[in-house]
Amino acid sequence: MSDEYNFCNRCGERLAQKRIEGRMRHHCPACGHVVFLDPKVAAVVLVIDGDGLVMVKRGVEPQCGKWAFPSGYVDRGEIVEAAAVREVKEETGLDVTLDRLIGVYSLESNPVVLVVYSARITGGAVEAGHDALAVKTFALDALPSLPFPHDAQILRDWQACSDRI
Repeated sequence: MSDEYNFCNRCGERLAQKRIEGRMRHHCPACGHVVFLDPKVAAVVLVIDGDGLVMVKRGVEPQCGKWAFPSGYVDRGEIVEAAAVREVKEETGLDVTLDRLIGVYSLESNPVVLVVYSARITGGAVEAGHDALAVKTFALDALPSLPFPHDAQILRDWQACSDRI
């Protein structure tokens, strides 16, 4: 249970914890408001460049300095596909068109839900964005060590989709 929410955002009363719908949740004993902690959605994009994948060297935590797929959070009210295209542009300087949805990935107790797409480059010029240290295309048989729990499964799912085309 997160300790970042101590007071009711409706009436200001100190929150308490109570089992609601089978889970311990913050609730307000004064007004009855229940705090539901929503997940955060991130768009991840496998950008195909010839026979390789474009990757970014992360300039922010988590996993700062590691090579990863271009990705970032979806803003509230933003279309997920638009966020995916935006994040690629911000991190790599490349314009892309999304090919297909690879999958949706989540872990228990992790607030981030990943929505993963594959994409083709349509323009732009390679340039590391403000939160990337570098951008590089890696051959599929020479990918760097992948930093996040779902990365290996994402690659397997992408390759399975690619094999059907």
